[in-house]
Amino acid sequence: MTEKISAIQQYMNGLATGVSLPRIQGEERLTAAGSLTDYTFEYLKADLSYGPAEYPTSGVYGGVLPPWFNRLDTIPADWQWTSADLAASQKRGGQVVAEQASIEARVPGQSYTGTAAEQIRQRYTKGIWDEATFSQGYVDRLTQNWIADDAEFARQRLGGANPNVIARYVGTAATIAQWVQGAKGSKDAQALTRQLQAAVNANTLFVCDYQIALGNAVRQQLVRSGQWLTSPLVYFVVDGGKLLPVAIQLTPGAYIFTPGDDANSWLLAKLWVGNADAQWWFSGTHLYNTHTVVMQFGTAALNLLEQGQLPATHPILKLLQPHLKKVFNINNLVYSADGSGLYQSGQFCDQFLPTGRIGLYDIISSLFSSYSLDDASFPNQLKLRGIDQATLPVSFPYRDDGQVWWDAIENFVSEVVDASYASDAAVAQDQPLNAWMSKVSAAFNQPGGTARFTWQPTRAYLKQLATNLFFIGSIQHTAINNSMLPGLGFLPNAAFAMTAPPPVAPGVSDEQLLAALPDPKAVTDGHVAWPIQNQIAFVMNGTSEVDDLVAGDGSEASLQATYGYPAGSAQAQAVHNFHAAVWGSGPASVQSNIQSRQKARVNAYKEANPQAATVPNSVGYFYLTVSAPSAQSAELNSAAMSCIQI
Repeated sequence: MTEKISAIQQYMNGLATGVSLPRIQGEERLTAAGSLTDYTFEYLKADLSYGPAEYPTSGVYGGVLPPWFNRLDTIPADWQWTSADLAASQKRGGQVVAEQASIEARVPGQSYTGTAAEQIRQRYTKGIWDEATFSQGYVDRLTQNWIADDAEFARQRLGGANPNVIARYVGTAATIAQWVQGAKGSKDAQALTRQLQAAVNANTLFVCDYQIALGNAVRQQLVRSGQWLTSPLVYFVVDGGKLLPVAIQLTPGAYIFTPGDDANSWLLAKLWVGNADAQWWFSGTHLYNTHTVVMQFGTAALNLLEQGQLPATHPILKLLQPHLKKVFNINNLVYSADGSGLYQSGQFCDQFLPTGRIGLYDIISSLFSSYSLDDASFPNQLKLRGIDQATLPVSFPYRDDGQVWWDAIENFVSEVVDASYASDAAVAQDQPLNAWMSKVSAAFNQPGGTARFTWQPTRAYLKQLATNLFFIGSIQHTAINNSMLPGLGFLPNAAFAMTAPPPVAPGVSDEQLLAALPDPKAVTDGHVAWPIQNQIAFVMNGTSEVDDLVAGDGSEASLQATYGYPAGSAQAQAVHNFHAAVWGSGPASVQSNIQSRQKARVNAYKEANPQAATVPNSVGYFYLTVSAPSAQSAELNSAAMSCIQI
């Protein structure tokens, strides 16, 4: 058997070693040669063009896509990965290679018994996990708690990698009845209608609507030939203080699956929802909502810095730079002028996602076209989607732990802004700041001047914007990045690609259920479980160790060094206050508050589930813990990292 490493590992090796990947010959570059960091608004023609060899339809993709940065060689060294970052990536790369070797050596000798559901769990547990990298306790938490359990299926919408979908249902009881009646069947439609309408009337009906991000890609057949994608509609009710799924429709007008259907059918419907969730997470919640948004501000800042129009000592740049830099290295692996990025022709997305690059572009376009930076802020999302504590009174770890961080960050940002500007007029007169924000606004609002971000030169808006950007580049990214291995690492939770068409009716056989997910024993090009290996490799590489600069190492000196304000300044006092807010020993500190919340969640789960062998990762939800880099491990890379570098 020839040696082969996963597709994502090839990229990470190239990033860690600085070795260039193969270039597309004869293709135009994204931008003309130049020394300035700047935006590019057009993607390579080789990436946008598609035909019958790849998709059921042909064309040149023309959707609205966000701008990218031009070239990595324009990015100054102090905005890129450090030698420590490279070493951490190489260390993780070694763990990935060991994990792949474990799968190659041990999976062929495994046997699976029991029901189809039992065999599914065995397929992605036995012989998969390298004990030298992952503790048995970690593997148990990962593999014993998955979406076969309705409560865990619901919890993963609240404490998993993609908390961006769940929302309160805002339609009427009559609309619900029309939805059930318009479907191609459901088990006991009258009982289902009554249940959903009762929840509507009680304001306890919630929905995950994947049509928002995936619907157009499905309708336009922007799915690779021989692959499948659905855009599910999933309804949940709050019952006894818990969120539980009650109905799943995989495509508009299709059969509605419910827990009353046979076990195989209901499980398969949930598996398809997990697959849809992975697509939204991959290109939307993760790479667009964090990586791409932060890159817009970093690109403009560097462009003006390089032209001498934004001083490195600017107080708002000093506040935000730690949360903007380092994104460029990983984003260059996503989309690159040489055509080697994950999003590009023939690369990772074309190999392992049902959408390939074209459908992925469409998912991004669906989210970017209607994007509002202000609406995307953490508190506004809770309000707009109706999922604040009062409206959704269940344990929601991302919301509840995130709020603790938001409050601390908001106070810190407000103190820095107040220390830097005496009035709104002072903000309006700050030419470097206004040039920075105007450049970002012009880029964000391309094409056609769509108002995705409109800069307002007031102290109040600057506080709102800087808090939002700080949070997106740190806590929000941590929450949806660090949760990928503890969730998506167990493939049935959110398979990157399904291997058989979706069900259209109940009565799913064991064979049909097992055929829906990649077979671990299947050999591709001489390698065992190749799609599984690549999914695990992706989420492992995405959780390599990084510096936790938001929290520092626990000392105030490290936090002061991060922001670099002059000693004795009012801004340095704000850093002092932020350090106390994060690391303080009192119950109100971020550290104490989140630890107590985690303990309460775990204790409540154990009390309600006394026979449970493990506590699900969606319950413990350790991702936003305040910790120093010394606490990192192969299982937890950074609990509150301050910059998007992976």
